[in-house]
Amino acid sequence: MVLAAAMRGKTRGRIQIGADDPSLTGAGGMLAVTELCERLGLIAALDAAMGPVKQRRRGFTGGQVLAGMAAAQLAGEDFLVGLDRVRADAAGQLLVPVPGLATSTAAGIARRFTQQHWRGAEAGLAAATARMTGLLPAERAAELAEGPVTIDIDATDVEVYGSKKRGVAYNYQGQLRHEVARDEWAVRKEDRLMVLAAG
Repeated sequence: MVLAAAMRGKTRGRIQIGADDPSLTGAGGMLAVTELCERLGLIAALDAAMGPVKQRRRGFTGGQVLAGMAAAQLAGEDFLVGLDRVRADAAGQLLVPVPGLATSTAAGIARRFTQQHWRGAEAGLAAATARMTGLLPAERAAELAEGPVTIDIDATDVEVYGSKKRGVAYNYQGQLRHEVARDEWAVRKEDRLMVLAAG
């Protein structure tokens, strides 16, 4: 639009094309995700249930790695390397729940996860979910507890490389992909807003 106006002679000066302004981010909505994580004590609940992943208690915890990876996915990243793209967004780093998480760090910590850690992650998510329902009005919390529960299953393609991987096939665009089914508890948007307002 600016270019079209310039071509019509409506603007003065020059149009400059360059690097994006580092004080701007396309991930402004991540602030709501970070606020929700804090209100629910998500990372603390994950860490308490998972236990330590490393011998030395420094750097990122298992709960931070899981929350950071989930936030990157919510920001539109499909692969682990997307953590580095999220990290490169200077303004966005002020909004994410786990700033500074690099791909290599997350991969190194995730390799140490055992079955016990994964069971702990499930328990931590259950604790955060219980906190969420505790922040809702009593009537709505009772409705959710009585059921029925709706599980929303969304299938999505993840592009992969290597035709010998199990379960991969070509999609209509000719990309080698693996279909992933993401299951989530289908709660109303109003419930999430009530949780944010309740904190």
